[in-house]
Amino acid sequence: MLQPHERRILGEMERQLRTEDPGLAGEMAKPRSRFRTWLNTRRALGLASASLAVLCLVLGEAAAFVTTALVATALLMLNGWTFRSR
Repeated sequence: MLQPHERRILGEMERQLRTEDPGLAGEMAKPRSRFRTWLNTRRALGLASASLAVLCLVLGEAAAFVTTALVATALLMLNGWTFRSR
């Protein structure tokens, strides 16, 4: 936790930033929802890949080919997704 004088200094810095550059202050206050969406998408893809790998072990060679093709397609589609900051 911050000490009271550190909180006071940070509060003063925030107020000064809001008065000097309200646009920048607004941008910094926005949540990074794109990054969180990207992170959740990647996590979901990782879990799906692990599940499909187990399925491939159980079902055999044909399922392995199909699931590998699906995962490769998903990765190629997600390859173009990037996090853009201003």
